Amino acid sequence: ELLATEDVDECVRFAETRQVSWIHVTGLHDPDKISRLGKAFKIHPLILEDILHTDGRPKIEEQDKYVFVVSKLLYYDSETHVIDVQQFSLLLLPDSSVITFLESPSPVFDPVLERIRTGGGGRIRRFGPDYLTWALLDIVVDHYFKVVDGVEETLDELEDRFEADPNSLETRDLYLLKKEVTALHRLVRPMREIATILNRSDSSLLTTRTLPYFRDLYDHAVHVLEEVETLRDSASSLRDFFLSQVSNRMNEVMKVLTCFATIFLPLTFLAGIYGMNFKYMPELHWRWAYPALWVVFVAAAGGMFWYFRRRRWL
Repeated sequence: ELLATEDVDECVRFAETRQVSWIHVTGLHDPDKISRLGKAFKIHPLILEDILHTDGRPKIEEQDKYVFVVSKLLYYDSETHVIDVQQFSLLLLPDSSVITFLESPSPVFDPVLERIRTGGGGRIRRFGPDYLTWALLDIVVDHYFKVVDGVEETLDELEDRFEADPNSLETRDLYLLKKEVTALHRLVRPMREIATILNRSDSSLLTTRTLPYFRDLYDHAVHVLEEVETLRDSASSLRDFFLSQVSNRMNEVMKVLTCFATIFLPLTFLAGIYGMNFKYMPELHWRWAYPALWVVFVAAAGGMFWYFRRRRWL
């Protein structure tokens, strides 16, 4: 049975009549209601503070009376290539209650709700709240794979563009990709630590029947982290290769400019000599001085150009 309500007291009464209760709170804009819910379920004020402050790092706190998990739910926008983040907090209590907090409504957990609604959630009821805890965290980790797939598609697109035309890429595109992949790694990595602690937990709130599921959660967390690390290496390699190509193009331009500057150096030297304002300069009064100077100019420039072409500098 499902109940959607904004009344904290009604929510508490409904939870008291159920063998396994899942209280899902969406929206953290009303601290008073969350505080009342915390008092009703005897949640420590420091935990409520961690729930309301959504900028904290993912973590897990394991005590005899509760298991508290803070994780990050990720969404990838393939249009803007930006990862959106909202905090997901989960609290497993000894009275067979699981309380979750999400910053805003999300369809990510609809599969669990659908299983409960259609009667397919019998295992959740039989196995208890620790199995529900695994089911919710498993969805969070599985959603990481979708984000990784989205980022990987973006990376493949940039690589294809680079192969087709290196000039079509911009440094900003690679910088944004590298930034998002780094953020993804920072947000996903703590989930491996959380899964490790749950897998090795000796808490009375986690039964031996659900430990294989938490081992599976750990395997998924390790797998997704390995994929993120591969993405990070690939993004770094693409950026380094792109910068190397930019540097090579710059070197080619500088080489050409240097060669032409070198060609004009003797011409400038000769023109400077005969441009000096001396009264006695024998060549100035020679009839063939001007064409002879042009012959020297052309010969010097042509000789240097031929030399540079022979050395394949031009």
